[in-house]
Amino acid sequence: MITENPLRHSLIDFENLSQQIRRYWLKPEQPFNYQAGDYIMLGFDPADLKPFSIANAPSANGLLELHIRYDQASPWMQQLFSLEKDSSLYSSSAKPQMQLHPESSLNLFIAGGTGLSPMKALLEARIAEGLTLPTKLYMGARQAEELYLNQAMQQLADNTPLLEYIPVISEQESYSGFKGLVHEVAIQQNPQLSDASVYLCGAWAMTQKAKQDFIDAGLNVRNFFH
Repeated sequence: MITENPLRHSLIDFENLSQQIRRYWLKPEQPFNYQAGDYIMLGFDPADLKPFSIANAPSANGLLELHIRYDQASPWMQQLFSLEKDSSLYSSSAKPQMQLHPESSLNLFIAGGTGLSPMKALLEARIAEGLTLPTKLYMGARQAEELYLNQAMQQLADNTPLLEYIPVISEQESYSGFKGLVHEVAIQQNPQLSDASVYLCGAWAMTQKAKQDFIDAGLNVRNFFH
């Protein structure tokens, strides 16, 4: 529950990005201020809201993009996924989660599953302000099908000098690309971390292990953002 007055949005569109992940596009009914890396508390009942990262940087059309993984055991999620276009949703105001910091000599953005949401927003903001130093986006998933924006992220990298996209799969032996835990692959490929910055979003256990592993590999703890 939130104590502030809930903000109303119109569900203008949605699409399935994988078997479990759906992208939602919301149109706020009043001006909605936020910055890349923020999240909102969202729901169809103002008294029962859940946290979701905003997946796009602020844009001229004012729309909010969300990536939501379906949980079939959750009645709340079942109701959310049953909504039709033009339904009303409610949210809190934007809340800070992550934010961009000045570029380092190497900038790593690491996402596990729908942790891609804030990474995508942060990268869009970085590109808009002018990306000038080497930057890599690592996307981790268990199966290749869960690389739910794989083509779009590869195209973004192809169109952006200094940006590289590296998908990593952890549980599919037949996958021909990089395999393993996504943060461990990032450390293996980037052994010089003393002047790097790392942005990471994923499951809590992954985040804590990755933080320690990056510090052990030479990253300054002040340059680990999650």
